[in-house]
Amino acid sequence: MLSDQEFNDWCRCVNLPQAARQLISQIRASEPIRRVKSSGINVRGDYASRKMGKTIQFELCST
Repeated sequence: MLSDQEFNDWCRCVNLPQAARQLISQIRASEPIRRVKSSGINVRGDYASRKMGKTIQFELCST
């Protein structure tokens, strides 16, 4: 994930409107809205991230 400075630099580079910057910043700061689930076509797992200091869920498509 981009650092705050890298994100701001990117926003300036692509001339992102302020409203879009605020929305993306909210999304970047929020927690996921759903739990990852496994099914017949994907596999779920957990990754302990030292950098973020928490466990990150992931899902892989098995097809």
